[in-house]
Amino acid sequence: MEKICQNCNRPNSADAAFCRHCASPLSDAPGGTQNAGNPPPEQNRQWNPPQSGGGQARPAAQSSGGTSQRGMLAVGLVALGLVCCGPFTGIPAAIVGWLEMNAIKEGRAPSDGMWMAQVGLWGGIAVSIIGTIAWFFMVLLSMASSGPAYY
Repeated sequence: MEKICQNCNRPNSADAAFCRHCASPLSDAPGGTQNAGNPPPEQNRQWNPPQSGGGQARPAAQSSGGTSQRGMLAVGLVALGLVCCGPFTGIPAAIVGWLEMNAIKEGRAPSDGMWMAQVGLWGGIAVSIIGTIAWFFMVLLSMASSGPAYY
């Protein structure tokens, strides 16, 4: 059963802890209360990750920098893959980006990091393909430059 956000009246998956539209905490009871006829408020809510004390994650009303660390990690892995490592960092970037996109869609991560997750996913795929093609051509060139082996 879906959970209805008490803040914006939009449906979310039953296992979501926060609304995927406005990042408000969702109540444990499915359905929630509805304010029929009220348009969803436009609020700037950002994500605060859980603290190490074991508390639950909660959105903050007005904070800056709402992207998650997984989104930033995915973009960093893509950048590293472009510089030197190719598929060795491109594949993990694609995986981390995909996991972050799923977390955002399920309401477990802030929607502010969606573009970073998309860059991680598609950039990781592109870096992996480009790095593999470059490696293939380097192997061909090294074989061609060595010439035939006469023994």
